[in-house]
Amino acid sequence: MSTGPELSLLTWFLSALPVFVLIVTIMGFKWSAPRAGGVSWLIAAGLALWFFGGNSTSTAIASAKGLSLALFVLSILWASVYMYNIVDRVGGIQSIGKALARIAHDPLAQALLIAWGLASFIQGITGFGVPVAVATPLLMMMGFRPAKAATMVLIGHGWAVTFGSMGSSYYTIQLVTEIPGTVIAPHMALLFAPVTILSGFMVAQIQGGMAAVKRAAPLILVIGFSMAFAMWAMAWIEAPQVASSVPGIIALAGVAVGLRVPFLFRSDANSKLSAKTEGIESSMMNPHLGFMPYYLLILFSLIVQLGAIKDLTRNIAWGIDYPGFMTSKGFVVHAVSDYAVIRMLYHPAPLIIFSLLISAIALAYFGYWKKSVAVEAAVLTYKQSMSTTVGVGTMVMMALIMADTGMTTLLAEGIAKGSGPIFPLVSPFIGLLGSFMTGSNTNSNVLFGILQVETARNLEIGAVTIASVQSIGASVGSTMAPAKVLLGAALTGLAGREHEIMRLVVPYVLILVGVTGVVAPILVELFPGWTK
Repeated sequence: MSTGPELSLLTWFLSALPVFVLIVTIMGFKWSAPRAGGVSWLIAAGLALWFFGGNSTSTAIASAKGLSLALFVLSILWASVYMYNIVDRVGGIQSIGKALARIAHDPLAQALLIAWGLASFIQGITGFGVPVAVATPLLMMMGFRPAKAATMVLIGHGWAVTFGSMGSSYYTIQLVTEIPGTVIAPHMALLFAPVTILSGFMVAQIQGGMAAVKRAAPLILVIGFSMAFAMWAMAWIEAPQVASSVPGIIALAGVAVGLRVPFLFRSDANSKLSAKTEGIESSMMNPHLGFMPYYLLILFSLIVQLGAIKDLTRNIAWGIDYPGFMTSKGFVVHAVSDYAVIRMLYHPAPLIIFSLLISAIALAYFGYWKKSVAVEAAVLTYKQSMSTTVGVGTMVMMALIMADTGMTTLLAEGIAKGSGPIFPLVSPFIGLLGSFMTGSNTNSNVLFGILQVETARNLEIGAVTIASVQSIGASVGSTMAPAKVLLGAALTGLAGREHEIMRLVVPYVLILVGVTGVVAPILVELFPGWTK
């Protein structure tokens, strides 16, 4: 019995066509992600029906599986953005930002605190360019030049994107590759360590050159290794939804404390850039009250990992069973049970809602809650996330149709034959390409996650490592996506001069992705069994 369509120049070209159309329409024609994703999904469905042996039933099943997977991821995005908007509308984000600005008076310390710490923490809890929108104006308020401020924030928070937005991009790569979370999460966190630490050094270098790097090196190393360990620990205890926000908090606390330790950080009294904090007034709200929803979310995320609670709530879940099928070309798709299952006390979205409800009571008690806040935040969340929702939905359906008709397998076979042993070096750049053209780590993982793993298995190299570096490349690469650069330019008054930011950002991004590409094949070579 055939196992699917055979590899040839024609079948490989047709398999690549949906992805090619997506790239051309976004990069060449400047289409939006929903429009480009919709057209690519229709092309994939047409190819499935007329060339790759699918029928209306199998195409509908694959599309439905895509929607199930999209719901799992998008519900995290909706909840995390809604919580951020609630906290912002009651003045919590402004209070947190102002409190942080008063901590540091040395410009280098301010850069690390805001661009590496605050921006990363905010990325941990939400996305959509919010870290850039919050941190960049704060740095400018402190006296940093616009292009430099935007660049530091973009580079400083790139490491936090995959496990950010309550782990939405991580859950995407885990679900599409079907690698158990207990395997891929700690492995990916370990590979993120060099990127996390280097990001801190890069922020220092952008701020003040090699002199700043030397001044802050001990502090960056101590904090960077602590952040990397915290990310790995959260992943290991099965709390990936806080694997960026917890290290972000460590960065904030580490910089604040480290400034007072002379052998960790040497202040520069002669710095040409004066620290401007006089315009940052004290806020009425206690910053810890503004932080309350995130304190609670981290607490709940840890509590639900306790064995007794995990056992009690294991069956409180929702998922859909999908039947298997075989295409007329002989490609077999197995039946799946509880596909993209949402567990009530393990999935981040319910935990976010619980945290918000308790926080709303506290905010109302202290007089900060307004009746219109919940509705205003919901409307804002809808506006912010609608484009991403449609884009993710259509791209996931496209990816599942390609996977369930053998197109992805053919693509992988062709890439494996073309790249051979250098594929681990190339892999993170594929992730970068995906996030650059779609503006999203999540979309990149949907687009290329299955392809990367299939290619790795064809080459008999570490599939877990390749899946991990796909998301790492996409995470870092998303910071140079046009959408984020345009946002940084708009916030800094550089609209129309985006190239001033782009020319600063691109070299740092390429270095970070390149380091990942070098580490990956070394890991595959040294630990071949562990990385399978």
